[in-house]
Amino acid sequence: MVVTAAIDEELRPFLEAFALSPDAVYVTDRRNRIVLWNKAVERLLGYTETEVVGYSCGGVLRGCDQFGNRYCSDACPVVQIANRGESVHRFELQLRAKDKQQLLVEITVLNVVGPQHHQVLLPHIIRPIKHEPAQEAHPRVAASHKAVIGSALAHRLTRRELEVLTMVASGLSSNDIAERLGIAPLTVRNHVQNVLDKLQVHSKAEAVAFAFKNELILT
Repeated sequence: MVVTAAIDEELRPFLEAFALSPDAVYVTDRRNRIVLWNKAVERLLGYTETEVVGYSCGGVLRGCDQFGNRYCSDACPVVQIANRGESVHRFELQLRAKDKQQLLVEITVLNVVGPQHHQVLLPHIIRPIKHEPAQEAHPRVAASHKAVIGSALAHRLTRRELEVLTMVASGLSSNDIAERLGIAPLTVRNHVQNVLDKLQVHSKAEAVAFAFKNELILT
């Protein structure tokens, strides 16, 4: 097991357990550096632990959302959510394997905090999504179900978050939105992050698409 970062002794048993897990797991730290890469994820993506441990998760995997927008980066939203002490919702990404193939996966992230609260480890459990034909519900039932889910998520947004989402949809930058609303750009970015969290999406583009689909855009 290769680990380049200084890890609290209390956390090492967690790393050892994930190293032996039959599930594909890699672990990052709060700086978004890979600190563990188990054999199952090596078989899935092709990279060996010596090729990835110590490197940026985003730089290695280049994950994209369902719209093709780059999701994995040094400014990782998962790390930001974890550093706020919040749970990370399960999500889907397209990851780049070593052979350059794009692999659609479902990712579950755990937030493991050390006893001194200065060290955060983020185990990423990866499960490939297989494109197998499945029996679909009647179109009207499926559409109704999606509408209910969309409505429930939409009701989480405050009036101000809807205003910010509307301005994002119109192409305004954070500075432009801040000027129009008379608030700080940092406050705008916080509103945007709240929107992403509440709608369970991972990018502005995905939030805007959700908003138009569910008729959330204010006029």
